[in-house]
Amino acid sequence: MITMMVRHKKIAMTVWNDIISPVFDSANRVLIVEIKDGKVFGSRYEVLGPELPFSRALRLSGWGIQVLICGGISIGFARTMEIYGIEVIPFITGNVHRVLDAYLSNTLMVNNFFMPGFRGGCRRNRFRGGRR
Repeated sequence: MITMMVRHKKIAMTVWNDIISPVFDSANRVLIVEIKDGKVFGSRYEVLGPELPFSRALRLSGWGIQVLICGGISIGFARTMEIYGIEVIPFITGNVHRVLDAYLSNTLMVNNFFMPGFRGGCRRNRFRGGRR
């Protein structure tokens, strides 16, 4: 389950044509959403360059991102994000605004926002079937 909502949080969602980008590793745009007291306080789009995991994690961390919601993500990128203290919620698909609403209502993990083939479950199983 998603961690409990804190009073102030910044999340990033990879975006492609108003949906969650299918693959984080090649995504080039994120929607950054600032949440205060469980409501959207502000949002903006930022560009991600074709950077290595370290550089992308550093950039997201510099923007104050605490949670990354994305589609597929390689283990290298995911581990690097987590080293920088960014919680990764991977294998999510759907309209970015519906995904955001589900996140805000704490129903993201119980609704049908998982990519096809993703089995869900506990955190340690999120990368099952991926590269090792």
